Amino acid sequence: MCGIVGFNGEDKNKLDNLLNSITHRGPDDKGVYSDDTVSLGHVRLSILDLSDAGHQPMIYEDLVLVFNGEIYNFQEIKKELSEYEFHSNSDSEVVLKAFHKWGVKAVDRFRGMFAFAIYDKKNKEIFIFRDRVGVKPLYYYYDGKEFAFASETRALKRYKNRLDIEKEALCEYFQYGYISSNLSIYQNVKKLPAGHYLHYELSDSKLQIKEYWSILPYFKKPKLNLSEDEFIDKLEEILIESFKYRMVADVSVGVFLSGGVDSSIVAAILQKHYGNIHTFTIGFKEAKYNEATWAKKVAEYLGTNHTEKYLLANEAKDILEHFVDIYDEPFGDSSGIPTSLVSKVAKDSGVKVVLSADGGDEIFCGYSRYWINYSLGKKIRAIPYPLRRLISYSMDKFGVDRASKLIKVKNLAHKYNQLGAMLNEKEWRGIYERMIHNAKEYQTKSLLNCSVKNSDSGFKIGLSENPMQGMMLWDYHRYLSDDILVKVDRATMYHSIEGREPLLDHKISEFMAQVPFEYKYKDGTSKYLLKKVLERYLPKELIDRPKMGFGIPMFEWFGSELKILFEEYFTQDDEIINMDFVRDEYKRFIQNRAVNVNLLWFVLVYLKWKERYM
Repeated sequence: MCGIVGFNGEDKNKLDNLLNSITHRGPDDKGVYSDDTVSLGHVRLSILDLSDAGHQPMIYEDLVLVFNGEIYNFQEIKKELSEYEFHSNSDSEVVLKAFHKWGVKAVDRFRGMFAFAIYDKKNKEIFIFRDRVGVKPLYYYYDGKEFAFASETRALKRYKNRLDIEKEALCEYFQYGYISSNLSIYQNVKKLPAGHYLHYELSDSKLQIKEYWSILPYFKKPKLNLSEDEFIDKLEEILIESFKYRMVADVSVGVFLSGGVDSSIVAAILQKHYGNIHTFTIGFKEAKYNEATWAKKVAEYLGTNHTEKYLLANEAKDILEHFVDIYDEPFGDSSGIPTSLVSKVAKDSGVKVVLSADGGDEIFCGYSRYWINYSLGKKIRAIPYPLRRLISYSMDKFGVDRASKLIKVKNLAHKYNQLGAMLNEKEWRGIYERMIHNAKEYQTKSLLNCSVKNSDSGFKIGLSENPMQGMMLWDYHRYLSDDILVKVDRATMYHSIEGREPLLDHKISEFMAQVPFEYKYKDGTSKYLLKKVLERYLPKELIDRPKMGFGIPMFEWFGSELKILFEEYFTQDDEIINMDFVRDEYKRFIQNRAVNVNLLWFVLVYLKWKERYM
């Protein structure tokens, strides 16, 4: 795992300055390359081939490589490159020589997580690739003339000393709690989308972005015709293969264990095949947020080497002091706090690689919002469309509570936007997108002092064989890539350890795309097929329990020990945010009235970020 930077032109001082901003991503080594056309830099966290032979930038003939990530099947690819001589046992050298042989098609062979750039000195062009799901980050700056790229936005902020805030991205942040699609918090800085590569021609500053992989074609293929037992066998086989790949390392490896289905199956399979797996868990004193007791039971049953740490409010406050150093864009997922702590615990235990179990909800149908919204949608769909429009009108005119009574649905005041989207949409197609876009407009309307057009960029659900599957696809392309994976990458890299995502092997995703939906959500059971595999490793009483998620006691902490942070930052004014609205919401919060505490948290993070970076 590493960090990479680059830009057109030669400036060794600037290159060194950019690299210094991301040394946490690679404290073991640093390397640079520059000529009169391009400057490239690399900081290295040594995981494979710890010798100097893995030093980057790596050069072969006219090609120069800077690489962040891991190619787990590099040994198999190496066998296909028998005509080449190799001087290291690193995956980086395989990437470089695979590109030399196959060009951009080389990426189709790679099984792993990656963001890498290859500079072709002869043809004066740069190719940059990002892995299929977006595990590894890649940002680029482009204004039509100047071009630069980096693993994190903080490096591009140093490249262009002044960067203005992209208000469209800020609008997205205040809705989602993260910046989605290909945007970033800065104008002229964008994310390279997952499953895409960038081609930049230095001679005329021409930039193109092309897709090389998408999960959607696999949903269009005929569904696999297998029995339930055959599906279970096949899934287990793919999981074992994918998990084993994630153990490829020349350093110690551990697993983040929450006790839920996803992390339990990762720990269980690896413990069976390797033994003495080290597992790590974060717990809370507040019982309704605490999964540590379940994680401990799973660890004891499996026999892993288990470490648990309880996160208290005062420790959370200490992490908050560094939160905007960990996340260099506004990032509102509060579970980044325990993720940072568990990463530190793993690092202090001597582990350099940790496996996280993200992706299970989006691939196997795990989030409760899928079937809750689907159930609500079916109820609304039973109402003739003209009457639905009338209910929607009455909701806007007289309030959501009265409209809720008309369709006999309780407690929908907090679901105004979901209800509005479902009432007005004739078909299921687009409902999930409409819900989110409506909510974004509704929530930011009072918060922002400026008018911002809703972003229409990014993934579109389109047609799906099942509305719940459509929701899963949206989350797979947006929430997973732009929230969950950002959270884990920044938290682990801040502590100079590597995070790997075994459930996000694209072979698992491609297989599950061809599995009939009834094996994802069956008879009211979510993650049906995955749980059936897990039953081969754990007793059912450790599997069949309510899903909790990786949340923190936000309301409790900010109503007590962390209250002072709101009071410190909410006294100031801001040219973009309507702070009078924020202060009114905060007054309601301390009066124990119904308030979206997450929105207050988003504002706090933004103000702390702005103080740090702007």
